[in-house]
Amino acid sequence: MRILLDVMGGDLPPYELVKGGVAAGRRLGIDIVFSGAEGVIRSALSRLHERENSKLSILPSTQAIAMTEPPVQAVRKKKDSSLVNGLVALKKRTVDAFVSPGNTGAVVAGAVFIVGRIAGIPRPGIAASIPTVSGREIVVIDVGANVDCTPEHLLYFALMGATYARDVLGIADPRIGLLNIGTERAKGNKVIHRVYDLLTDGPLPFAGNVEGHHLLTERPVDVVVCDGFIGNVFLKTLEGGISAMSSMIKKGANRNLQGKLGGLMLRPVFFSLRKKLAYNRLGGAPLLGVDGSVVIAHGRSDALAIESAVDVAYRAVESRLNETMARGVSGWDSDGS
Repeated sequence: MRILLDVMGGDLPPYELVKGGVAAGRRLGIDIVFSGAEGVIRSALSRLHERENSKLSILPSTQAIAMTEPPVQAVRKKKDSSLVNGLVALKKRTVDAFVSPGNTGAVVAGAVFIVGRIAGIPRPGIAASIPTVSGREIVVIDVGANVDCTPEHLLYFALMGATYARDVLGIADPRIGLLNIGTERAKGNKVIHRVYDLLTDGPLPFAGNVEGHHLLTERPVDVVVCDGFIGNVFLKTLEGGISAMSSMIKKGANRNLQGKLGGLMLRPVFFSLRKKLAYNRLGGAPLLGVDGSVVIAHGRSDALAIESAVDVAYRAVESRLNETMARGVSGWDSDGS
């Protein structure tokens, strides 16, 4: 298996991304292709006492797409960017998967323009796996690819999310929930009402509406469906909440002697919780619905986060996720549901 890593798009220096790629390749026993400035990548490999070989190769590029650039224009203008070159390699099937911590909009636009969508899927969606109190994960889709969605888009997000939860996360018969402002059937806007009807009449196990505050504690469903605007707000609020809680605990523990003693006693618990919720251990979020394995890593990804993101791509390829998804869509089309 060959997984390509775009090392020029993240917030951290390319060295950190190359380090994560090398670690992932060694642990998983796969080939890693680094897409980016050749000299920069060679320098990073040298610092890691590695060099280009059959397991670690370089796809040279002379351009990079920054986080602040308009996604569509950047993809169209920067034909020799690490991101575009990587997606072209995926389209040509010279690599099995593409991983990038770069500009999310550019990855989505490039994947749709260059790699293309799976036949029958109207819009791709970004699926984030989030840990819960129970120790198992829930899948939230979409978390940023589509701001405005039709009921049909959300219906297909449910199909893609369920396929990912079953085939990659190993959740048997995943239950679907629709993220809403209340659990009652009448809550929500016209789009939500229509999606509710479609999911109720469809073949997927639909559990009804779910509220955001239930997801991490009660885990009422396995897959949460929403548009990319709501999903992205939910995800970033969750990240900010975790960071704020960590800061408040530290301040409380350092306030007086009792706090320090209590903090010392509970340190293993806090460390375990922080480890469980840290973005760099959650891996990347797959862009489901495109005709190739594309994983979007966090923009602040360090080496550990990149290693985790490559692992997500590896599991998607190993499980033949896209093939299963294509068959599922074909089945929906053929029976009219």
